[in-house]
Amino acid sequence: MKHVLVTGAGGRVGTVLRAHWRAQQRAVHLCDIRDLGEAAPNETIVNGDLLDAAFLDGVLDGVEVIVHFAGNPWNHDLDAIAGPNVIGVGDLYETARVRGVKRVIFASSNHVVGMYKSGERIDTLAPVNPDGYYGVSKVWGEAVARMYWEKHGVESLCLRIGSSVPKPVSERHLSTWLSPRDLCGFIDAGIDIETLGFDIAYGISGNTRAWWDNSTSRLGYRTVDNAEDYAREVLATASPPANPLDALLQGGDYASEGFTNGAAARAQG
Repeated sequence: MKHVLVTGAGGRVGTVLRAHWRAQQRAVHLCDIRDLGEAAPNETIVNGDLLDAAFLDGVLDGVEVIVHFAGNPWNHDLDAIAGPNVIGVGDLYETARVRGVKRVIFASSNHVVGMYKSGERIDTLAPVNPDGYYGVSKVWGEAVARMYWEKHGVESLCLRIGSSVPKPVSERHLSTWLSPRDLCGFIDAGIDIETLGFDIAYGISGNTRAWWDNSTSRLGYRTVDNAEDYAREVLATASPPANPLDALLQGGDYASEGFTNGAAARAQG
């Protein structure tokens, strides 16, 4: 049984994984700066700040796989992002190397490609095209992950998570939705696959209208859900976005935030 540590275990995605692993009785260590409540029989809880070098060193002792979901999701605040998403990721990988951690499942984001136009089909080999500071921080994380594989042999799956919500509620979600079942399936596959190396996968369900193509990923996870099952309901009830750029660009409101005179605006004439 692999010794798995989950960082950011109290967040929205971490909470979904926690419930899944409780049902499966997979043994996991859960880490967060916030209170995680009472531990289930399959859980070991550790509270602390990953930016504290001594805590980080101690919490990685004996770990084989890190599922790294800790970080700051705010798009506009570079100062707030720089600590956890840039310095923190670099420190995590270096400490993982020193501690002999074999693999990291890195929570990347669809926002590393958010400035592509909606409807444009791209695979995992497409050049990054981030839509804000948050997306840029995830590009950094993917680059660090690649370097630590090529230089030090630390394996990584960079999962570019789409819209991880219980069910689609917007037209954009019909392309970007990641169901709770498929979220857990991707993470389990990344933990359990025998040989991973360095890989990138888009964290989306098998959506009929998907913009992202996983055929260039080696992970091989087969999705079970499809946002199209909700299409009639979504299209009948969803309101159009307040900003037209939200619909034009794959990153939605992260792409339109702070937009001035970018390529998308110039293409509209």
